[in-house]
Amino acid sequence: MNTPLSPVADTPASLALPSHPRFDIPWPSACAPKAEQIESAMLDWAQAHGLFLNEEHRRRTVRARFAWLAARCYPHAERRLLQAIADYIACFFLIDDLFVDRVDRISASTVPQLTAMLDVMDLHCLSEKPVYGETAWLDVCERLRQLLPAEHFERFAHGMRLWATVAGLQILNHLNGQPPAMQTYITVRRYMGGVYPTLDLIDPANAAPLPAAVLSRPEVQQLRLQVNNIVCWSNDTHSVDVEMKQPGQFWNMVTVYAAQERSLQHAFDYAAARIRTEIDQFLVLAAATEQNADHCLHTYIAGLKDWLRGYFDWLEHDTQRYSPQFAEKDADDRAFAHLV
Repeated sequence: MNTPLSPVADTPASLALPSHPRFDIPWPSACAPKAEQIESAMLDWAQAHGLFLNEEHRRRTVRARFAWLAARCYPHAERRLLQAIADYIACFFLIDDLFVDRVDRISASTVPQLTAMLDVMDLHCLSEKPVYGETAWLDVCERLRQLLPAEHFERFAHGMRLWATVAGLQILNHLNGQPPAMQTYITVRRYMGGVYPTLDLIDPANAAPLPAAVLSRPEVQQLRLQVNNIVCWSNDTHSVDVEMKQPGQFWNMVTVYAAQERSLQHAFDYAAARIRTEIDQFLVLAAATEQNADHCLHTYIAGLKDWLRGYFDWLEHDTQRYSPQFAEKDADDRAFAHLV
């Protein structure tokens, strides 16, 4: 395909897309047992906390199969922690869709929603008039506080605080009316993907908490950055069908590159090449780091690999979140916004 993509957001929605690139993750799959039970419990929990705005909203969540993402990315986690992670993932995706991605760029609810999430983490209580998902978010945070070492919960919370605050930069990118520079987009995407908080759950999920001195080592931080990049950028190639139809926030690696007077095929090729390079560099650095790693660091690197493989397995085998079959309907949450 050689159709140029206009930098204007309305044009891409009608274009046919090239085939999504595939990536080789050269280590075996794993999945926690009883993933279906965890999924069922997650849906019941979401229903109890009012996360489903109507039956269509619930059906969309069922199609996403968020608990399977948790089960594949944390295959060795203890059951209670895995359930808390599955519930967290569902809560995060649903709030992100309704207030950051799949609605108008900004509304009267946007900032109060994000600050309420910050207050739950900082103040450990509900606001006087809880917003959408606030009770669910408090429940997740309370359970994770009980199940994680205090330092590890704070690492997780720090990542979530970055997500909530960088959402403002993403909104500004879209209000600007022009495609951002690629490096600007990549910097914002690094924190908007919500990947870093999940990486901070790896070592407690594997019963090998990583000391702060090890976590802060440059090579460990680089491995985390590489995993973050691989997941976020590959998600851009898989979600572009939906994101090009979103009413408010539509820029991703593919659309930003395509907006530079290039074809969608070239944009997919560009993104795929960057992702494959990142995977190769991760493999080299992981092998070098493992040579002198202690048990905790070995376990953490194995957990990073589980996370990568689990994410790609979820995309291939479980979720319909990015399915072209549902892209037209799933891309626009404005029909739900008045229900919040």
